[in-house]
Amino acid sequence: MNHIKKVGGLALLSSGLFVSAQAFAANTCDNTYTQTDINQCTAAELAVEDQKLNQSYRNFQRLLDSSEKQQLKTVQLAWIDFRDKACQFSAHSVRGGSAYQMVLNGCLTTYTQQRRMQLDADIENIKSN
Repeated sequence: MNHIKKVGGLALLSSGLFVSAQAFAANTCDNTYTQTDINQCTAAELAVEDQKLNQSYRNFQRLLDSSEKQQLKTVQLAWIDFRDKACQFSAHSVRGGSAYQMVLNGCLTTYTQQRRMQLDADIENIKSN
């Protein structure tokens, strides 16, 4: 039963992120007019968020011993795999279309932002204890 709740929750999260990804692309790329421009804009936004995530990850590592660093690395690699697969699934309805890259980038950006916020919250929890 718990597994069903998790799968259902992931499906709901995934569909919500698809909508969020579309809204993200629409809001940050308002001054773009072609699909190519929008795709480039969303790719640039993803790169910025990925850099922020990498900085949070490095900040988190600084607080850990070597064993914990390895655990964090394992978790982070699993999370990246999950994010990529979840976003590919979310964008499958537009696969092959010109909007695919925009939708995929928007989803990846949304997940990346959420992961960065999670790592930052974990950092604050460690620092406060």
